[in-house]
Amino acid sequence: MKPGHIILGAALVGAGALTPLWLPFGPVGGIALLALMRICWLEDNIVSDLFGRDRLPTGYRNTAALRRLFLMRWFGIWSEESRAEQSAHLMATAMRAEVQIWGTLLLGLAATLTATAAPFGPWVNGGLGLGLFVLALLRADRLAVTLAHCDAGRALPDHLLLPRSRRILAERKR
Repeated sequence: MKPGHIILGAALVGAGALTPLWLPFGPVGGIALLALMRICWLEDNIVSDLFGRDRLPTGYRNTAALRRLFLMRWFGIWSEESRAEQSAHLMATAMRAEVQIWGTLLLGLAATLTATAAPFGPWVNGGLGLGLFVLALLRADRLAVTLAHCDAGRALPDHLLLPRSRRILAERKR
């Protein structure tokens, strides 16, 4: 694991925690809603399309090819096929990293909102906010592990990719 992975996780927790202090409540709620929708969409893709498959589905390969074409046409950047495009498990690992990034940011944001705006009194609000902040830091630690796997070009083991309950659900769908 590289030090940059840990610093990135801590920066995401910090950015999430400071966002409610910098922005009004409306945009913060919009950011949180968009992050939650992205997490749900990625989780559904991991469970429904990628988990338990050897080959990457055709739709994912076509989308990656179109993305490379877009980058070439608009920015003049020619990118080669990434390692994540070679297997469904590597793509699921990359998506898990994005889920953890959004989750870390969202938990940091929730920690500050809870500590500053929850209706339970200052001591309880502070305790709940601190608990959420610790959860955000634990999520950042998991993110560092996932990023280390992505950098090495390895897929996450199944128990780190999906919790047991979602693994059972994914296997039952097939």
